[in-house]
Amino acid sequence: MTQKYDWEAAISTRGAAMAWSPWAGRDLPPPPVPPIQLTGGIPDPGSLPTDELIACNERVLRREGTFALMYGGPQGYSGLREWLAKDINRREALDTGPKNFVLTCGSAGGLENICEAFLDPGDVALIERPSFPGSVRTIMSCLPELVGVPVDDDGIDVDALERAIERVRAEGKRAKLLYTISNFHNPAAATLSLERRKRIVEVCRAHDILIIQDDAYGRIGFDETAPPSLYALAGGSGALLLGTFSKTLATGLRIGWVMGEEPVVSAITRMRFDMGVSPWTSRVIAEFCESGGFDAHVERVIEIYRRKRDAMLAALDERCPKFVRWSVPKGGFFLWLELSEGIDPQRLAETANEEAVQFVGGKPFFDDGSGGHFARLCYSNVAEADIPEAVMRFGRALERAVA
Repeated sequence: MTQKYDWEAAISTRGAAMAWSPWAGRDLPPPPVPPIQLTGGIPDPGSLPTDELIACNERVLRREGTFALMYGGPQGYSGLREWLAKDINRREALDTGPKNFVLTCGSAGGLENICEAFLDPGDVALIERPSFPGSVRTIMSCLPELVGVPVDDDGIDVDALERAIERVRAEGKRAKLLYTISNFHNPAAATLSLERRKRIVEVCRAHDILIIQDDAYGRIGFDETAPPSLYALAGGSGALLLGTFSKTLATGLRIGWVMGEEPVVSAITRMRFDMGVSPWTSRVIAEFCESGGFDAHVERVIEIYRRKRDAMLAALDERCPKFVRWSVPKGGFFLWLELSEGIDPQRLAETANEEAVQFVGGKPFFDDGSGGHFARLCYSNVAEADIPEAVMRFGRALERAVA
């Protein structure tokens, strides 16, 4: 008899760390009617600029098809990096150039490249609590020790950050990097205040900690311009900015970037083994951006998401104030709810399934297994007309989940 290969035993330590999933344990019976989903943080399907991208694609292929269809190098198409530099220079009064950028497979790929370049097993990585579980999983893949720092309505608690750094130092360890989602946080929907940004830059500089600001949602602001990036406040030294077109244009493009000082970007680029991102896709996006299409598109989708946010807030005000607390997000895709003490989180998962509304419970966003009394609602991908009904169903689920 042939002995079967033991795949589980063969999985590396890194592979085991990456096996953790935020969706584990969420298997539930199918609801009686089609559910309304308030789960995935992806763009509104009707907002996708399909016709414009088709036109850009044709122009690119007819003008420079040979180059678009060849390998493009690890740092990525220079034309798109030039546009990114001009765009952030205009918005933040910086002086960056194409050498300050490396194109990546979404912001997730950029984070992976950063961690592989700078994290060693046993280093300490500081993360927000809560944080996006996909990013936490990526950081975990390099086998650091994770130290969580709480987030409130104004972003990461800087006093708690300082205490965490001191505890790490007292244990004879080094905190190597801080990962933060400073604008329109996923999941907490918070925006880091300017005062806290300045303090974070000072604290991390004093302790030689690399700041990684994930700015996936930074362009989707509703009421005001987001405060300056941590990169800008740090003068470019000791801070990196992660960006992506996945939330503003379309997730299927899979084009993101890392912005930083040239030596840091060079170090990240040297760690790549994937031949870079698609020159074809990068050229199509650059064509779209250079034509003015990107700015016009962002203005349009901001109005879409503002209307959806307002519709969800109005429905929550009408239906759910007895059971949950929330703050008003200034941008992004999410509302973050704190459940009242009388709500049983496990029971809520069951009753929401029975009421045919899907949300994401808080636990996956906490690396320490806490967070059961939180919930994330996403308004970006649900039809605006469905939001009142979705919240009505969620409200019924809350009523039935009272312990």
